[in-house]
Amino acid sequence: MIATPAAAAAHGHARRAGNRAPAPMFEGAMPKIRCSRRGAGLAILALAVGLVAMPASADDYKIGVMHVERILRQSKPAQAAQARIEQEFKARDADITHKEQQVQADTAQFAKDRATLSPGDAAARERTLDLSTRDVQRLRQQFAEDLRARQFEELDKLKERLDKVLTQYAKDNHFDLILQDALFVGRPVDITDDVIKALETK
Repeated sequence: MIATPAAAAAHGHARRAGNRAPAPMFEGAMPKIRCSRRGAGLAILALAVGLVAMPASADDYKIGVMHVERILRQSKPAQAAQARIEQEFKARDADITHKEQQVQADTAQFAKDRATLSPGDAAARERTLDLSTRDVQRLRQQFAEDLRARQFEELDKLKERLDKVLTQYAKDNHFDLILQDALFVGRPVDITDDVIKALETK
């Protein structure tokens, strides 16, 4: 059977909105905000250049390396920020998900009814479905943008706090250089766990 315009429209609505399960918006949100890999590359370069430039007394230098993404994922302040974001956006996400499911149900019903509808009724239902689909897509897009902005807001606060903690930690433990996200880190110079502990006690 050759699909009628109404049938094709119904299929299109189902593909655009009805059959798309909403993606989980909160799972692992903070870790998804990644630090610049360019910064990591510069850190590694700084280490390589520094080691070449160091005199024979290089053993006098104290160097530490931390993994920022693990700090953002495992530290209690980061987890608390994630929990706040989830709570703030939970109801809004559920409401949009309900609207998406309603569009899916309306699209499926239209597909069942289209054979019995007059051309005028089919066109009216199609227009209604199209408007509903566009509305729910707009809501989901705005939700994602607002969520991302909120994540960056919390991340900025956490990084500001981390900078202060790290500066004090370096002074207290007499570090000459602390690097970020090197490709290979020996256990003696990995200070990530210590930084997490310091971040959680400040």
